Amino acid sequence: MQSTPDFDPAVAAKKLLREGRSGALATLMQGSGDPYCSLVNVATATDGAPLLLISRLAVHTKNVLADPRVSLMLDERKAGDPLQGARVMLMGTAAVTSDRDARRRYLERQPEAQMFAGFADFAFYRVTLKGAHLVAGFGRIVDLNLAGYFDRDRRRRRARRRRARDCCPYEWRARRRGAAFCHQAARRSRRAMALRGL
Repeated sequence: MQSTPDFDPAVAAKKLLREGRSGALATLMQGSGDPYCSLVNVATATDGAPLLLISRLAVHTKNVLADPRVSLMLDERKAGDPLQGARVMLMGTAAVTSDRDARRRYLERQPEAQMFAGFADFAFYRVTLKGAHLVAGFGRIVDLNLAGYFDRDRRRRRARRRRARDCCPYEWRARRRGAAFCHQAARRSRRAMALRGL
């Protein structure tokens, strides 16, 4: 399905990913391979990969450790008939991550999970996406490659930062270094003016 002026499938899926706080995680049972579904809280990495904080004691975590293939469904929790709302089904593989940014982003999204983050049986998991299926209403059903979309999104942000840096390098450095740099630059400027007798 192609994008239209009033609907962009990738944007709709990204919105569900960025705004969703919980979803249904599907894993495969150890031994039998039967499907198993559970409710989990979620956040996202900067590249759009879902982030989970789950315990080794949970059935879904044991399943992931035996077979990392997972599916995660997120929906917009729209009032009324749930089937009238948009939802996205994500497919990929889950693996433990020790990335500090993943931890930070998850706890910013799920602050109530702070108390569990330090427990020995809990760990952060990152879902590497392989595909996505979006259902956003009648005639709005499409398979997506979200990894490519978030890559393009990241490249746009980098391009904007480069343009800002090239346009005004002093302001760019000030923003990057923070207020301390601004005060330091102001002091240097005042000293230079004093030396010139201004």
